Amino acid sequence: MPSDNKPNVIFIGGPMGSGKTTLARRLADIYGYEFVEGDDFHSDEMKQKMASGTPLTDEDRRPWLLSLAALWQNNKERKMIIACSALKKSYRDILLGSNEEATQHKVKIILLRVSEDKLRNRLAKRLEEDPEHFAPPSLLQSQLEAFELPVNEPNVYIMDNNAESSKPAMFIMELFGKNIFVYCPDIRRTLRWSKS
Repeated sequence: MPSDNKPNVIFIGGPMGSGKTTLARRLADIYGYEFVEGDDFHSDEMKQKMASGTPLTDEDRRPWLLSLAALWQNNKERKMIIACSALKKSYRDILLGSNEEATQHKVKIILLRVSEDKLRNRLAKRLEEDPEHFAPPSLLQSQLEAFELPVNEPNVYIMDNNAESSKPAMFIMELFGKNIFVYCPDIRRTLRWSKS
């Protein structure tokens, strides 16, 4: 497919421990896109709330989501890969703005699906490596309960990401290789983008 099908902005979403940041960083490095860590846009107040083990409400998340959406809406020249949970359809609607605008600007959301056991194992390892991380593993259950898989959502796709962190190249080839193959269950088709 022609190169102009390659997205300008990609949100890498999924619950904590799904590999959003790892994958987003690698893709940004390889393709020369700007990497944005969505967690950096949480206010100190919200980080403190999460650190206490209290899940954020929809109202808590709204200003954060709006600030992330504004990154591409206010500067259409930026090519970015943004790590952001995007758990609910209502959150994704904010990130994408109107579907027409998102389609025109080639903004996509890729949701990473990982088994619960794998998520818990990854979070336990993260806690050992970074005990000061503001989001404790205890928040995982609330994120799993909130996570809504896409159903008839334009520009939103899902990819299994159960591979070990030692194999990030596999993630990248599935998502951003010569051709991309991302299964989209809600419309039963495969999304393909060309690297060249």
